[in-house]
Amino acid sequence: MKSKQPKIHSEKTAAVRAFSLLLITICVYLLLWQALCVKIQLPVYYYGRLIELLGIGLFIALSLCTPMHFEEMGIVTDGKTLLRSLSLGGGIALLLVGVLAAIGSLRGTDPLFSWHIAGDISRATYFLVAPLQEILAKSVMYYSFELCLGREHPFRVVLLSAFVFGIFHVVYGIQMMLLSMLLTLLTGWMFHRVRCVWGCALAHFAFGFFPLCFGIG
Repeated sequence: MKSKQPKIHSEKTAAVRAFSLLLITICVYLLLWQALCVKIQLPVYYYGRLIELLGIGLFIALSLCTPMHFEEMGIVTDGKTLLRSLSLGGGIALLLVGVLAAIGSLRGTDPLFSWHIAGDISRATYFLVAPLQEILAKSVMYYSFELCLGREHPFRVVLLSAFVFGIFHVVYGIQMMLLSMLLTLLTGWMFHRVRCVWGCALAHFAFGFFPLCFGIG
């Protein structure tokens, strides 16, 4: 019994540190957003990059202050799990493309699909942005809440992760916040089923990229 006490204490300490670091990151982001809004008008693209920079900082802080297990964080996994995750993410991406094509047909969009997209999402960088944001949402946020709540409460972890990820999109408006929450709920369910972040990144990329190719968004 005594041998388990240091481990329990260590897990509780890691949970408190993870939650504190996550809360500090949220507060820093909201304060920076308010300060920047008052002084200068930045395109929303730059706030997305700010989210990613803060996410990297949080990742580094967690690595220094808590024991990080890359397998549990879904970053490092075996080939079978990786294939299951990518298959799930790819299936959702294909389903999305089918739905978008059907919507485009009903709307009579011409051309139906175009690789040339309008907006502030660059095709070159979004291949990197989507995985980075999923690492932030799953390997950092989901993992941090899991340390606090335990694996016996996966649905609470998914809901909290979605809520926090939505907060980071406050600069984009209420609609984008809600859409971000819904996407994080979907990828959170995926992460719960298959402990791998890369299939989640594939689905995230599809939802952020292909609607614009069909002229939606």
